[in-house]
Amino acid sequence: MNTIDHVTPRSAGALTFSPDGVLFLGDNKLGAVFAYETGQGRAPASLDPFLFESIDEKIAAALGVTAKSLVMNGMAVHPLTREPYLALGVRDGDRLEAAVVSVSLAGEVRPFDLSSSKATVHLLSDAPDEDKTFTSRAGFFPVPPAAYYDEKARTPLRSMTIVDLKFHAGEVFIAGVSNQEFSSTLRRIPYPFTGAAAETRLEIYHLSHGQYETRAPIRTMQFATIDGEDTLIAAYACSPLVTIPVAELTHGAKVRGKTIGDMGNGQPISMVAYREGDEDKLFITNLGRGPLVVPLSGIRSADGFTPENRPAQGPMLDQSPFMPAGPVGKQVLFVGSSLRADLFSDDFFVSLTRYADTGELTLETLPVTPLPARLDKVWVEFDFPGIEAPKVAV
Repeated sequence: MNTIDHVTPRSAGALTFSPDGVLFLGDNKLGAVFAYETGQGRAPASLDPFLFESIDEKIAAALGVTAKSLVMNGMAVHPLTREPYLALGVRDGDRLEAAVVSVSLAGEVRPFDLSSSKATVHLLSDAPDEDKTFTSRAGFFPVPPAAYYDEKARTPLRSMTIVDLKFHAGEVFIAGVSNQEFSSTLRRIPYPFTGAAAETRLEIYHLSHGQYETRAPIRTMQFATIDGEDTLIAAYACSPLVTIPVAELTHGAKVRGKTIGDMGNGQPISMVAYREGDEDKLFITNLGRGPLVVPLSGIRSADGFTPENRPAQGPMLDQSPFMPAGPVGKQVLFVGSSLRADLFSDDFFVSLTRYADTGELTLETLPVTPLPARLDKVWVEFDFPGIEAPKVAV
């Protein structure tokens, strides 16, 4: 593992920031993490909510491409300016070109210079081979046609080298896969980059599958202090929730995480840590279901699942009376699908939201409490004439 001289990213995936505004970008094609000094920037005078409709069209116009060519891969909010940054793939024939944009609090989209000579790069030494792909599951489900599953199988394993990034206690934590058979890997890289890194192989008990698993990676993660211990909280696809003490994530170790629950079949996208009143919580978005709010109090008191205390035999799908299982929180009202989310302020999330009624892609702030939702999309009792709706202070 080493650092390399100036090079431009070949792909733009997961994003995260350090507290002082260093932007970290995951590049799966190159198998590298880029660090960009964005400058201190100015904190805004106020953090007012915003709603930017058709954000994909605005991004496409700024990049000189069409909205249909964009693939949204990551989002993070700058810790000082509070501006959202988005990582994108831009389709060019069979290729996806890398792009990152920032969005001002007035809605101005600005392309970010990925060729900046100020970038430093850490190259991962054990990314999956570029020609290695997934296994086809054609015939496993009746729809869509088998050709779609074959296309999915042709996806390079290398595309999951870096699935999520978080900066924590002076290090970049990288969730993804390696070229090892025990492929689910958590990497820790100190910043500034020195070439040093620690890699831990991860094993979890997948409650809905009823087996221990070592291949599929963490999809999204956060950190919290649990029982006085610095702890990684991780969500996997279909969808175990797992805790791992950070102290166990040492180089060369093979660690078994503690499965505290299963959120139900689906794929987590974003995990946002926030505080509501005097309680710490997680806001977890998911491609297969609405967002969940998980109080840390439930995680702290969780015993964990093993084959011995699993509540059922065989696979557990959403139809199972035992799913979801464990302290998985409560699904909250959210109209549309939050493709990416991050914390904007103490009072608001920022969400890249796809709406079901129009298909429109919107970048918007949504309240932390009482509901992370736009009530203009829902008609209820209080909308009818003659009813005075209660007012909620935000």
